Amino acid sequence: MSSKGTPEFSRRVVEQTDAYLETISECVDLLAELVEEYTAGDAARQLVEEIRARESECDGRSRRISALVTNTTVREFGIRNSRMHLNAEQVVRLYQLLDEIPNAAEEIAEALVTVTPARRRSCFRRYREMVSRVTEAMGALHDAVREFVRLLTSSTETGSIAEHVATVRAAESDCDDVRNAVVADVFADETVDQPMVYREFACLFDRLVDAMEDVTDQLVLLSSSEQWITAEPQQQ
Repeated sequence: MSSKGTPEFSRRVVEQTDAYLETISECVDLLAELVEEYTAGDAARQLVEEIRARESECDGRSRRISALVTNTTVREFGIRNSRMHLNAEQVVRLYQLLDEIPNAAEEIAEALVTVTPARRRSCFRRYREMVSRVTEAMGALHDAVREFVRLLTSSTETGSIAEHVATVRAAESDCDDVRNAVVADVFADETVDQPMVYREFACLFDRLVDAMEDVTDQLVLLSSSEQWITAEPQQQ
């Protein structure tokens, strides 16, 4: 039997997932730095280049993990990896959804240096607030996916990611509120030049955390019929 049917396959999946999650987190952290230090000059462009590089790296990592799962035969999975085998198609979808996060981060970064909006204090204060919640959500999502994959590549262990899922959902809800506050602010103040620009950036940040929530929705879907993992709070 191929070594993929042994703990070697599990190790490769876990290690590649960890590296993928770290690169996505770096993308989000760089975006937070860009928003915090935003200027229209070379410093901003350098950060955008770094985000671009991480996004490209994420594309490659996503393809490699998906290929590892997709190209493994039933025999190669072995009994140890029966959870992975039974959920292979939806697991690949999970990695595809994860890739939307660095894509969204890159889109925001590119827009900042292309549009170069004036740094309106109230708007950027709220953007920083959204990025803070995004960063918190990414930390929870990192832990949720990591634990899910660890359990997925085990044949006996059980666990819960419900707390992490709840954190991401709360962050998404908070970002909706902040987005709405930005929109209300810029359209209520007649002195604001190009309010649609500030509205669009608020929507871009909101779409970033929406991408994270989409991943948690996939985790919940994958976990809904399984006894070895809990992804949502137990009903009282």
